[in-house]
Amino acid sequence: MSDPISTHCFKEETNALREAWMRHDAQFLDGYLVSGVEDPRIHFPSLLTRGLMVESLFPGQHRAKIWQEYRFGICMSYLQRVLVQRPGLQTAAHLLRALERGQSQFKAIEIPSYFIATWEDLQRESVPENYLLKALNVLREDPWKSQAMQEVLETFARQWHRELPTEPPYAFSVMEPACGSANDYRALVSSGLARLVQYQGFDLCPKNIDNAIAMFPEASFSIGNVFDVDAADKSVDFLYLHDLFEHLSPEGMEQGICEVARITRGMACLGFFNTAMAQEHQIQKRDGYHWNRLSLSRLQERLEPLCQELQMIPVASFLRHGLDCADYHNPGSAILVMQF
Repeated sequence: MSDPISTHCFKEETNALREAWMRHDAQFLDGYLVSGVEDPRIHFPSLLTRGLMVESLFPGQHRAKIWQEYRFGICMSYLQRVLVQRPGLQTAAHLLRALERGQSQFKAIEIPSYFIATWEDLQRESVPENYLLKALNVLREDPWKSQAMQEVLETFARQWHRELPTEPPYAFSVMEPACGSANDYRALVSSGLARLVQYQGFDLCPKNIDNAIAMFPEASFSIGNVFDVDAADKSVDFLYLHDLFEHLSPEGMEQGICEVARITRGMACLGFFNTAMAQEHQIQKRDGYHWNRLSLSRLQERLEPLCQELQMIPVASFLRHGLDCADYHNPGSAILVMQF
């Protein structure tokens, strides 16, 4: 763990961060960041994290499936955004009719090329599960939150659960700081990944940890602090976190980064929601904690010396070049992958 002096220095910031979340009720926290386009079953940073975890466990064995799930995620995110833009059961019917007619728009709404390409690929007889057809047929009758639609959103979780082994190939430790109410861990369980790893999640907010334990009493969840992680040096094979560093002071972010580098021996996947190609960080204090816009160049400059290799992935650019997706909902999203 960190020097006790460091912990004392961040006591005020720790208290402010904890209070920022404790002001919400447990039910709100249980549903926060796990619905809509941020549902970990379709949210790209979550998909990438799980893809990297699978690749770490089984190098080269499941890359095609990983990319198929990326495409599933962006298609389902598009569907969800369209339903927000034009709510109503008729929206899915109009979209389905346009796809069947080979049209590129419906009701003045553009259908992205990746969605059309996915539709065409899924029409082939060799594809076992046409999730777009199932989704559109469900949405013609039921809303997005219906049980039938939830089953469609579990498409790849079911596939992974069937295809991944039931026993771990070797001991593989995973740590998630700022785990929330088991936000991403839910997808680790449904996909069968949780059974293959030794997971530890921690969060500053006791309400989050209570929620996580209530859902997954068999998992290891505890109250913890990224400023002073309760783990030995180089003891974690795979560390991931999402949407944390933007909420820290510059000093707090530095401390958290140092802790990540200290405890990780394999890979750290760091997700950011508010970054820019700027020369400097834009520090913005709000309601006792922070809501910063972070400079990718400054993050790269700070992280590169701490690891053997750093991969910087601006999400919108990655999806545009990799999957012809030019409409990702958050242009500030980025993932930095540290290899140790």
